[in-house]
Amino acid sequence: MVNTQLHQRLSAESEVLRDLKLTCMANLLANTGERVYFKDLHSRFLFVSAGWLAAVAPGRSVEEVVGLTDFDVFSPEHAAEAMEDEQRVIRTGEPIVGKLERESFGNRVGDWVSTTKMALRDESGRVIGTFGISRDITAQVEAEKALAYQALHDPVTGLANRAAFMDRLAQAVLDLERHPSALAVLFVDLDHFKEINDSFGHDAGDHVLAEIGRRLVLLARHADSVARLGGDEFVVLCRDLGEDDDVARIVERIVCGLRAPYLEGGRDLSITASVGIVVTADPLAEPERLVRDADAAMYQAKKAGRDCYRADDSVQPNGPGTNNLRAELRAALVGSELFLVHQPLFALGQRSLLGVEALVRWLSVPNIYPTRSRYEERESPAQPRTGTGRGGAEDEGELGPVTG
Repeated sequence: MVNTQLHQRLSAESEVLRDLKLTCMANLLANTGERVYFKDLHSRFLFVSAGWLAAVAPGRSVEEVVGLTDFDVFSPEHAAEAMEDEQRVIRTGEPIVGKLERESFGNRVGDWVSTTKMALRDESGRVIGTFGISRDITAQVEAEKALAYQALHDPVTGLANRAAFMDRLAQAVLDLERHPSALAVLFVDLDHFKEINDSFGHDAGDHVLAEIGRRLVLLARHADSVARLGGDEFVVLCRDLGEDDDVARIVERIVCGLRAPYLEGGRDLSITASVGIVVTADPLAEPERLVRDADAAMYQAKKAGRDCYRADDSVQPNGPGTNNLRAELRAALVGSELFLVHQPLFALGQRSLLGVEALVRWLSVPNIYPTRSRYEERESPAQPRTGTGRGGAEDEGELGPVTG
């Protein structure tokens, strides 16, 4: 008798406690801004929070949502993925924690959310459905995207910055090994740009820089990469240059296109650019060196009077360039294509022999230089702007000193 009464009393207290818990849970869900939901074994809604209704199904009540599935609310793709996740949780009992996803509806995309789903169990531990909560992290995702964009883009022009450009250039050089071709780096420096800043202010200067960036994108080929290194310096990466690609034609278009007046504050501002070019087909080329060589060539254009272009080491703009010849030289060393010859040095006035000059000759490669004789001397790929070809090769470390 006593045991029966005690059991009844405990049962009554348990029911009261259970009702209290349910009441508290209902009040919590009715007032929370979080997107909380309970579903049965078939992924049908059992209950949703006020936050879920406001974000996903505004204007509907809890009663209207109960019994529906995600297919009645979200886009088919989003609903299918949600159901797949819930069925996996039901099968394995393992939760899904912090999954980043973007809600999508029939005709629009929704918020970025971090979703956690876990098994919903009864008092005996049996799985009877799923419990989920989705937190709106749109602001965080957009902030991270903005930071990532700022890290790789110039704030004035919106172009890629130095870090992004060097990454693209490094990848382009690596691609030369898998897909043999040539690439060019064009170093563009504005002439007397400081005068615009000094005369009209930095705001006017920034507007001109933004227009320069826009024009460069239009003047370059669609597949080319344009970046601003800083100040008044821009670079263009031209990839996959074939036999029909004339780098000079691309550069001439850029130089001429940048000459057109710039309208700023009702004034026509004129500015020109000097461009340096380096071309390579060498997959071992160093990206930093390519930019440095293009920069040096740009200074040669400045010395030539500005508003023009020059190629590195007097390489023809449509040729394979210094680095291509450097790669050929490495191959020549391996293939024993270099040999030593001596030629006498005479003093004609005294008609006497002064000594002997040692020269390194390079066997001609017929498919590259079909018109050259077998033992015709070739220019060193590392020849500096002044000096001999031999000395340039020695400076680059490709050849040791040649002595007689």
